[in-house]
Amino acid sequence: MPLHLPPLSRRRFLATSLAAGLGVWTWRPAPGEEKRGAPDRWVLIADTHIAADRTQVSRGVTMAANLTQVVKEVTALDPQPAGLLLNGDAAYNKGEPGDYRLLAELLKPLGEAGLPVSFTLGNHDHRENLHAGLLKGAGKSPLDGRLVAVLETPRVNWFLLDSLEKVNATPGELGAEQLDWLARALDARKDKPALVAAHHDPQWTEAAKRTGLRDTEKLFEVLVPRKQVKALFYGHTHRWRRAEREGIHLVNLPPVAYLFDKESPNGWVDLHLRDKGAVLTLHALDTKHRQHGEKVELTWR
Repeated sequence: MPLHLPPLSRRRFLATSLAAGLGVWTWRPAPGEEKRGAPDRWVLIADTHIAADRTQVSRGVTMAANLTQVVKEVTALDPQPAGLLLNGDAAYNKGEPGDYRLLAELLKPLGEAGLPVSFTLGNHDHRENLHAGLLKGAGKSPLDGRLVAVLETPRVNWFLLDSLEKVNATPGELGAEQLDWLARALDARKDKPALVAAHHDPQWTEAAKRTGLRDTEKLFEVLVPRKQVKALFYGHTHRWRRAEREGIHLVNLPPVAYLFDKESPNGWVDLHLRDKGAVLTLHALDTKHRQHGEKVELTWR
């Protein structure tokens, strides 16, 4: 299936297609591993911007070094999370093949630790190069030209979207076909909270001037009436922010790589799911940052 890099050990995360072409992953522990790890714990990152050159620096940040630090911190977690989601802009600029080769190398310790990695695509990614460099041998996406998937877990269902419209162009768009797929996928899974992930930020400004998701209103026409949808996670802005719209939590993940606003933190987010919500904890790469360790409680609508 697309969008998923399984653990090398295949101990805890068994990914299976429920039906040919559906793009569905089902989480379950392997026999003897039921007590290992935390199925309600997830690590969320975005905007790693890995270049083929591991020494590449942008805005004063060595991107490969930052991701190496994050991977080291995540693999040291106890209990282990169920998995890690990289929410877009995995690559530096145009998603060159070498970018994804180095990214695979940097992520390898996660696989060795038994942690699966899932992906969404951002505007600096390249679908074919990402698939060839990280997901070779994966199954076919349920949509031609877009990489989407559903990740079914014991407590929630994740819906991974593809907002890449044009490589190295800032705005993104989901499109009618993907939104129709999302509506059908949500309607088929009403029994658990739904968490949606896409790279681009939702915007309700003048459409022609948007730098985030062009078809924000159309996305929310799908999400709002489906009460199982609880949160939308995104990156793109390189800022750590939270908001709410029609009862849906909007969580802007911080970048792993460089910052646009140097007062903001970069780092990763530790997500703990609960019966009626979740707790987010920010792990800033600069442990002296005033927001390092900040906790945010989300209550489902």
